[in-house]
Amino acid sequence: MRKSNLFKNLLILSNIIVPIFTILVLIFNTKLTYSLYWISIPALIFFMVAFIREVDKGIVDSDLDESKNIKRAYNDSTTISTVFYALIYLGIEFVDMINSNLRNNVYLICGFYAITLFYELIIYLSIRNALKETSKLLNEKK
Repeated sequence: MRKSNLFKNLLILSNIIVPIFTILVLIFNTKLTYSLYWISIPALIFFMVAFIREVDKGIVDSDLDESKNIKRAYNDSTTISTVFYALIYLGIEFVDMINSNLRNNVYLICGFYAITLFYELIIYLSIRNALKETSKLLNEKK
C-alpha cells in the first residue's frame, strides 16, 4: 500500500511538472527549457507504467469468466496505449538523432503534450472502467 501511494504521489508530481515545463518552453524558448521538458517525459512514462502495474494488482481475480474479461480488457487497453505512446517518444528521439534540433521545436512540444494528455485520458478511463466493472461484479456476487 505504501509503495502504491509513493507511485501515485510521484505520478501526480510528474503530471504537475510536465505542464510547467511546457509553459516554460512556450515562454522562454531556450535549450534549458527544452531539455527539462524532454527529461521529464521518460520520468512520466516510468511513473505511469509503475502506477498501471500497481492498479493491476488491485483488480479482482476470481474464478468467474467475467472478471477475466475485465482484467484482459484493462490489460489490453493500457498495454497498447503505453506501447504506442512510448514508440512515438522513441520515434521522436530517433529522428532527432538523424536531424539535430528536432526536439527544439515548439510545435513538436505542443503536439507531444497533446498526445500525452490523450494517453493519460485513455489510461485513466481504462482504470475507471475496470474498477467500476469490478465493483459491479462484486455487488452481483453478494
